[in-house]
Amino acid sequence: MLHDYEFLSSYNKLDNDVAQEFYIPCMSNAFRYDRISGYFGSTIYIIAWDALKEFVSHGGKMRVICSPYLSDEDMLAIEEGRSAANDTLISEALKKETEELLNSPSLSKPARLLACLIAAGIIELKIAIITENCAPDVRKLYHDKAGVFSDLAGDRVAFRGSFNETFKGLSSDGNIESADVFQSWDGGKDLERLKAIEKCFHDIWEERYSNISLYSLPSEFKSLISKESSGYSWEELLEEIQVKRRSGEKWSPSKKRSPITLKPHQVDALERWEEQGYHGIYQGCTGCGKTIIAISAIRKMLDMKKTVMVLVPAKELLYHWEKEIRRVIADMTDLQILLCGDGNNAWRKASTLNDWTSPSDTLHKIVIAIMDTASSEEYIGKVYGGEHLFVVADEVHRMGSNRRRNFFSIASGARFGVSATPERYGDSEGTHAILSYFGDILKPPYTLADAIRDKVLTPYFYHPQSVSLTVDEQEEWDNLSREISKRYAISQGKNGSSVDNYLQMLMITRARIIKKAKGKIKKAIEIVEKNYKDGEKWLVYCEDKDQLNKVYTEISQLGIDTYVYYSDMPGDTNATLSYFATNGGVLVSIKCLDEGVDIPATTHALVLASSKNPREFIQRRGRILRLYENKHFSTLYDVIAVPNTASVLEDKSLSIVAAELSRAIEFGKSAENPACITDLQLIALHFGINYEEFLDGGVEDEE
Repeated sequence: MLHDYEFLSSYNKLDNDVAQEFYIPCMSNAFRYDRISGYFGSTIYIIAWDALKEFVSHGGKMRVICSPYLSDEDMLAIEEGRSAANDTLISEALKKETEELLNSPSLSKPARLLACLIAAGIIELKIAIITENCAPDVRKLYHDKAGVFSDLAGDRVAFRGSFNETFKGLSSDGNIESADVFQSWDGGKDLERLKAIEKCFHDIWEERYSNISLYSLPSEFKSLISKESSGYSWEELLEEIQVKRRSGEKWSPSKKRSPITLKPHQVDALERWEEQGYHGIYQGCTGCGKTIIAISAIRKMLDMKKTVMVLVPAKELLYHWEKEIRRVIADMTDLQILLCGDGNNAWRKASTLNDWTSPSDTLHKIVIAIMDTASSEEYIGKVYGGEHLFVVADEVHRMGSNRRRNFFSIASGARFGVSATPERYGDSEGTHAILSYFGDILKPPYTLADAIRDKVLTPYFYHPQSVSLTVDEQEEWDNLSREISKRYAISQGKNGSSVDNYLQMLMITRARIIKKAKGKIKKAIEIVEKNYKDGEKWLVYCEDKDQLNKVYTEISQLGIDTYVYYSDMPGDTNATLSYFATNGGVLVSIKCLDEGVDIPATTHALVLASSKNPREFIQRRGRILRLYENKHFSTLYDVIAVPNTASVLEDKSLSIVAAELSRAIEFGKSAENPACITDLQLIALHFGINYEEFLDGGVEDEE
C-alpha cells in the first residue's frame, strides 16, 4: 500500500532517482492513476514499465488528459469550428503522432503497448484544448503537469511539478526537473493541496471549465487503435520492452545508484558496434547524443581493462571531452586522464606517453589528444600500440586529411568514430582511409527525420527566401564566370585537372559575391520586422563581422532587444547566451553554429551565411532544432542569393548556388511545410540544375 512508504515532500533529479524512489513505488501500489500529461506522444512513457503488471493486477485504471500537437491554424479552426470538424482535426493530429511512433524503430513497441492498453480499457484518454484566456491556476497546472495515485485502502499520493514520464523526465541524464509531493495521510496543508489537484483534474474531466474544450477519442482514431492492437498481447510486448531496457542498462556509462539511461537509438548503435567486432563509425545528426554513445563505448572498454585514446579536432573539444567523461563516468574514482595539445605538453617528456598508452590490468587510463598533435611524427613515435589500445575519434571525418592520416599507422584493437557526416566531400581517398581504419559506418544512420520522429529534435517550419544580386554584383558575377570558364578549359587542356590554384581563387572570389550579397541584409530586416513577436528568441546567423554589424544596427533601430555573439567578442559570452535564453530578443551571430555552441532556446533562426561545404549546411540548420522547455516547433528562415543568369560552360558541381539550392530543397522535404521548396525547385529548373545530383557535392575545408 502507498502508506507503507514515506515519500519525500519534493524530488529533483540532482539529488534523487525519481523513478526508483517515487514513481515506480507509487505505480506498483496504486489501482488508479489520474494524470495530466501534456502532449499525447509522452503518454507512451506513462506506463512505468517495471510496475505495470502489478498495477494491472490490482485492477488498475489510468485516466489521462493530454493534447495533440496542433498548429496555430488548427487551434484557430477548433476555436471557431463545429464539433464534427474539430473531431476530424484532432483525429488527424493524433493519428499522425501515433503513426510516427509506430514507425520509429525505438518507439514502435511502447506505442503498440499503449494502443493495447487503450483498447483494453486500462487507459482512458481525453483530449483537452486549453484556450489562452483560461484561468491562470488551470494553465499552470496543465503546464507543470500533475498526477494522483490512489490505492485500495483509500490512501492517495499527488504530485505537481515539471518532471514527466519521458526518457528526459525520469532518466538521470535528462532535464533537471522536480516535483512537490503530497500524501493524504499527512493531513493539514498537504491534504488540502492534494484535494486541490484532485478537484482540478475532476473538473476538467467532467468539462466544468468554460475555457477548456474536452474531447473523447474520435471514432476514427479508436479504429486505428483497435487495428494496431489487434493480435498483440500487452504482456508479451512489455517483456520485449524490458529486455530492451536491460540492454540499455548493460551499456550505461555510469554504474552508480542512478545510472544514466541511454535512448533506444543509442543502445542500438552500441549493439551494432559490438556485432562488428568493436569497429565502426556512428553517423548521427546533430542532437542525437553522439558524445554519450562514445563515452558508453569508452566505459565498456575500461571495464575490459583497455587503455583509451580519444582524438578531437580542436582545443575547445579537448576540454569538453575531459569534462564530459569525468561527469558521466563519475563513479570510476580512479580514472586518470592525460591531455595532449594546446600547451598540454607533458606527453613529450621521456616515456610519459608510452607509459600512458601501455597495457594495464589495474589502471583506468584515458589519453585525449588534439588530432593535429596526435598525427605528428613525435606523438606517433611515443605511442605504445597494440590490441589493448581503444581509439575513439570525435568528428571522425576530419581524420581523413593528408596529414592526419599519418595517425593510422598506430596499431590498436577496438576503434570507434562519430560524425554527422563521416564521408568526406570530394575526397574519396580520405574517406577510404577513414573507413579502412575505423570500420564501416553502422547501419542505419540516425537521420534528422529519425530525430524529429523520436522527439530528439523539434519539428520545424522552413521558409527559404531567394534574393537577386544587384546590378553591380551581377556584372561582377558574370565577369568572373567568363574568366572561370576560360581558366577551366586551359586547366583541362594542360593536365586534365578541373581545379588549379588560380581557378580556386576565382571561384572563392565569385562565391564571396553570394555570401555578401547586399539583398540579404535587406531581406533579413524585412523578415524580422514582419514576423518577430515579443518573447521569441531569434538567432540571425551572419557571414562575417561586417554583415553582423550592419544587421545588428538595422534591427536595433526597429526597437527590438538586439545583441551580438561571436567567440572572440569582448565581454562575457556566456552571460550573453544566458540573457538571450531568459529574455528573448534577436541574437546576431557569426560562427557559433559551426563551432559547436549550443543555443537550444532559439525558437527562430535566420541564416544569411552561405557555404559550399555540405557539413556546415547540415550543422547550422540542425543545431537550431535542439529541444528546450516549451519549445514545440522551430522556425527557420534561409536567405539564399542567386544570380540572374548562369554560364552554360560553368562547372556547376563547384557552384555555391547549385550546392546550396540543392541542400535547401532536401532540408525542406523534412519540414512541417514541405511545399516551401517549390520556388527553389523552380529556380533550380531555371538554371538547369538537377538538385538531387548535387546533394553530396562540395569540398572539404582546408585543415
